[in-house]
Amino acid sequence: MKNSDNYVYKFEYAHDNVYGHVISLIQNMNFPEAGLHLDIGCGWGAISNKVQELGEIKYIGIDASEEAVNHLIETGKEAHCYKLGKFEENIKFLESIILDRKIASISIIDILEHVLEPEELIKTAVELSKKHSAPVVISVPNFTHDDVVLKLLCNRFDETDSGLLDKTHINIFNEEKLLTICKKHGLYQIGENDVIMEKSDQHFPNELLTLAGGSSLSQVLQGLRRNMGRTGKVNQFVRSFLAGHPTDNTKNVNENRPFLSIITRTTGNRPEELKEIILCLTGQECTDFEVLVMGHNLNLEKQLIVEKVINDSPEWIRNKVKLIRVNGGNRSTPLNVGFEKAQGYYISILDDDDLVFSNWVSEFKELSQASYGKILKSVTVRQEYEPVQTTYSPKTSRAVSSFLKDYPSEYDFLTMLHHNQCPGLCLAFPRSIYHDFGLRFDENINTIEDWDFIVRASFLCGVESSNAMTSIYRWWKKGESSQSLHKQEEWQENYKYVQSKVNSQYILLPPGSAKKISDLIDSVYNRGYTHSSESPPTYSQKREVAHRLLTSNSWSITKPLRALKHLLGGDTNIPNIFTASEDQLNELITNIYNSRSWRLTKFLRRDTYSRRE
Repeated sequence: MKNSDNYVYKFEYAHDNVYGHVISLIQNMNFPEAGLHLDIGCGWGAISNKVQELGEIKYIGIDASEEAVNHLIETGKEAHCYKLGKFEENIKFLESIILDRKIASISIIDILEHVLEPEELIKTAVELSKKHSAPVVISVPNFTHDDVVLKLLCNRFDETDSGLLDKTHINIFNEEKLLTICKKHGLYQIGENDVIMEKSDQHFPNELLTLAGGSSLSQVLQGLRRNMGRTGKVNQFVRSFLAGHPTDNTKNVNENRPFLSIITRTTGNRPEELKEIILCLTGQECTDFEVLVMGHNLNLEKQLIVEKVINDSPEWIRNKVKLIRVNGGNRSTPLNVGFEKAQGYYISILDDDDLVFSNWVSEFKELSQASYGKILKSVTVRQEYEPVQTTYSPKTSRAVSSFLKDYPSEYDFLTMLHHNQCPGLCLAFPRSIYHDFGLRFDENINTIEDWDFIVRASFLCGVESSNAMTSIYRWWKKGESSQSLHKQEEWQENYKYVQSKVNSQYILLPPGSAKKISDLIDSVYNRGYTHSSESPPTYSQKREVAHRLLTSNSWSITKPLRALKHLLGGDTNIPNIFTASEDQLNELITNIYNSRSWRLTKFLRRDTYSRRE
């Protein structure tokens, strides 16, 4: 026998290590007053004393190490030497030592990673848990701890005598693998008490850039990891289970998944427009999609209206549509629920008041063939609408303008940092950005939630653009819309919030961005902020001019003059520049340039905001 000082797994109990977390879970499960505690793979028996303090509980340790078993016997504990194997052999041995005694609980602490056939051990635990109605506590090291993942990026795999990368491990686990195997054989989680470690035993060497907290690379990667889930800092998963019927979710998980999940928000106030949405989808060239209608805060009357619209559609499209009710939250909430429920490889937002052409889905699918993983972008046009009443419907709408090409064909990463140029319906997002990378629509804001999400997602995915026109973004001149429901102050506050959030993070720019930034700086230094008469400014450029005017020193300094004007009965009408029409922007820019306050502050400017007549 080896000297016990050389035994690698001679670990002691502490309330904040894995053994303390196991005992805490057992205590929280209304531990029976009497029975056996079966510690499978007990090692040095770190929990043996604490278990017996919980009541009339007799501890039994089982381990393949004679040294560990003899140590427990010498301290007065019952222990047996056994090497785990097939299910039938395991049960036969365990029943021979349990006899007619009642099992109160079972623990399997950091042993699944060491055995040749972990599922045979899980099946053994399920059988004992069913027979004795005993909870099972399982602990495994987390192979996806941030330290391990960030070192693998540098081709570092440092095995150690114990810890996350113990050189004797023959199985590795993350949360999903542990829970999937347990469900497959009938173990269902009822509690958790994971061991969290900001820096694990794998946090070395300190000079490695992916681990060095001060490096830009480390901060970028840590930011990505934080979004991916809550387990990046988990050192050991410590979970409690009870046995039930097996559930094998590993089979056919990718079968019959559609290419595109379409998320349609509705409050039930636009049934005619919702009918038009379903009609547009009925006429799609490519029908490889599902439709999730997110009924937000629907009362019974509105729910019945939405259900009728869906039920009145042709059977084949009706079978693709699912109504999901969402109560509470703001405009972002149904998007988050919809993206969570989506099964498509790509996800697109199509609100109940927009329109798409027959090539909408097919254009996305064609783009994905060569650029899978990127955000897919087609062209949408703006068209102004007004609500009207007809003999056929008391509440429908009509177009009051032609198609307005306000949104560029190409996605511009830099301009998108300033303002949104992409209505959600012209984009399709890879499902992975939500389900694997953890991006969410920010429920702290009630407007421009799409812009915020698009900007963050685009820097991770990139964007593949098409010149094909596929959709119409309805712009409501009258009637209820997000522009009428939210005050200008709220739009401005949300804009500042999003810009501050983006500004606080690292961003990834695509090739070609450096030259664009250089050209932009050059234009500011050498030409000022002007537009050539040979090239009239576009709608987006006018919006940018208006923004720069309203955030200029000249505008800030003359605020008291406008306040005095207001007291004297006058007023300065400042539209929301992010929702204003082109005519409103023209009027705003002209009024500012012609104002007395602008002329008074001329000495502050060096032609930065000048215009060429």
